[in-house]
Amino acid sequence: MPEPEVSRSFTTRKLLDKSRDPWEYVDQELPTKTKQIFARRKQGTMLDSASGDTIMGSVAFSGLHHDFSPGSYSLRVTRRTLSIAPSATQAFKYGWRLRHSSLGTIDSITLQGSALGIINEQVKDPLSPIYALPPGTVWQYYRPYKGTCRVSASMEGVF
Repeated sequence: MPEPEVSRSFTTRKLLDKSRDPWEYVDQELPTKTKQIFARRKQGTMLDSASGDTIMGSVAFSGLHHDFSPGSYSLRVTRRTLSIAPSATQAFKYGWRLRHSSLGTIDSITLQGSALGIINEQVKDPLSPIYALPPGTVWQYYRPYKGTCRVSASMEGVF
């Protein structure tokens, strides 16, 4: 049996933008909030292989669910930055992990070498995020395996 056609109508509020010349009506912005998730970023945190797991930031979120597309979630991570600076020209090996309270470990990246290491990812479209996560708590942390380094990690997302 063929599926029936569904007709959908969408409306968008227009707001008057007086900063344009001439004044112009623009679409209303989606009800989203950008959140930076980080614990230690200014000068980084010094870790060595005896440090164990070090949480670099966390965020807990629940409730709101904006239905942008089928299967959408509450938090869309649109930017991720990881950096490692060795204390000397020594070899290092560090693991970065992203963990969700109900999904477990979502991503794991191993950084190793003897020079400055930086990962900087950003997407412009919140409908195609790096990660899309359901309500819960998210932690990002480093685990040092070898060497002493100054590390920093940050994430930015849209709720």
